[in-house]
Amino acid sequence: MKKIVIIGGRGNGTVVASIIEDCIDAGQKYKILGFLNDNEKEDINNYPIIGGIQNEDWKKFDEDVYFIYTLSTVKVAFQRHNLLKSLKIPNKRFASIIHPTSTVSKTAELGFGNVLMPYSQLGANAVIGDHTTLMSYSYVGHDDTVGEFCFISAFASTGGRCIIEDGVHLGHKSSMLARLKIGKYSVVGLAAAVTKDVESFHIVAGVPAKKIGEIKID
Repeated sequence: MKKIVIIGGRGNGTVVASIIEDCIDAGQKYKILGFLNDNEKEDINNYPIIGGIQNEDWKKFDEDVYFIYTLSTVKVAFQRHNLLKSLKIPNKRFASIIHPTSTVSKTAELGFGNVLMPYSQLGANAVIGDHTTLMSYSYVGHDDTVGEFCFISAFASTGGRCIIEDGVHLGHKSSMLARLKIGKYSVVGLAAAVTKDVESFHIVAGVPAKKIGEIKID
């Protein structure tokens, strides 16, 4: 039995909780203990708030308790990622949750703290960094390298041998050609078609995708 504490709350946190419930229903051995959250006071979907985030309440849990970090928001991924790193939770304390309908190649590699939602697919020899989420029906192509703290939205797809750096957000139904690179903390908009490399901290949208803005980190 793997005991799980979700770092976050309503939104991504409750979605991840429902995925874990699906895994439990399918026979996987998990137990959700509750949430770490700095703002909520009441139970979330019948799970208790059992501590805070920035006061480092994670330290009060025994070594057999694992965490999932679900604080992810478009355009502030840089700040959310830095908060995660500031907590200094050892990687071995993060669980990866793989929905039973997800398809993962035997030759793919996953980091710590990943979440693979229903019907997501991870291709042959793909490498996924820590704390990256693949939403429902997303597809990561063969030989792709995906960094830490990326968010691959529902129905998004990537060509083979792509490089997706840390903190990238691929929007719903977006796509990219093979052998492209998307730089750190960039945002690819809804249904965008990426046909050339995207620089770090850029926001792109459209068909073909073009720069429409930049991510501010100050």
